[in-house]
Order: sequence, then structure tokens, then C-alpha cells
Amino acid sequence: MAKTLKDLVLALLNATLVLIALCLFLGWKLASSVDNITTSFSENLKIVTPLREEAQGIRGELAAMRSDLAAIPVDGGTLDSATAARIAEALDKLNAVEDKLQSTQARFAEMAESPEMLIEQAIDLSADAVADRVKDIRGCVPET
Repeated sequence: MAKTLKDLVLALLNATLVLIALCLFLGWKLASSVDNITTSFSENLKIVTPLREEAQGIRGELAAMRSDLAAIPVDGGTLDSATAARIAEALDKLNAVEDKLQSTQARFAEMAESPEMLIEQAIDLSADAVADRVKDIRGCVPET
């Protein structure tokens, strides 16, 4: 009876050590994934900065086009009503495009100023992926 208890305690200790080793390995893989994601995000943020600057340039060009269209004399009688309506429609479209560009530029600025949110989201996604892998590994047990 004592030998059986001793063997059971040794088996329990062995299983515990194997589980600890597995947890350490999975933690190490998660940490390396986080490092890779952090590096990738820092590289992506370097790419976002020129895009943000280019968006500012495009926004300036749109503003110039809008002012040029608005400067066309409609009241002087040089344009007919159909042309004036098309110019007004073009101005409305330009305003819509400028608004979209402004919101995109704001998102770029937000990403560049606070990459922590993106990194936290990536870490959460990586942790979920590791948890799914663990669930898959855990599911690989022989049926009894």
C-alpha cells in the first residue's frame, strides 16, 4: 500500500512538472509572439507617418480646388443653370471627400500617437490564438 501511494505521489509530481514545463513553453512562445508583433507595429507606424503627411497635402489640394470652383462666377450670367448645378454638385462631392480624408487623417494621427491600443489588441489576439492552440492540444487525448 505504501509503495502504491509513493508511486501515485511520484506520478502526480511528474504530471505537475510536465504541466509546468508546458505552461512555461507556451508563455515563452506568447512572449516571442508579442515581441514580433511589437516590432511589426513599430515598422507599420513608420509607414503611417508619410501617409499622414501625404493626406495633409491632398487635403490642401482639395481645399484649393474647392476655392477655385467656388470662385467661378455663377451670378454674373456667364454660366447656365445646368453648369452651375454641376459645379455645386462637384463642390458637395469635394466637401464629402475632404470630410472623409479628414476623418482618415485623424485616425492616422490617433494610431501614430497612441500605438498602445494597437499593441494591446494584437496581444489580445495572440493570447486568444495561443489559447485556441492549447485547447486543440488538450483535445488530443485518447478516448476512453
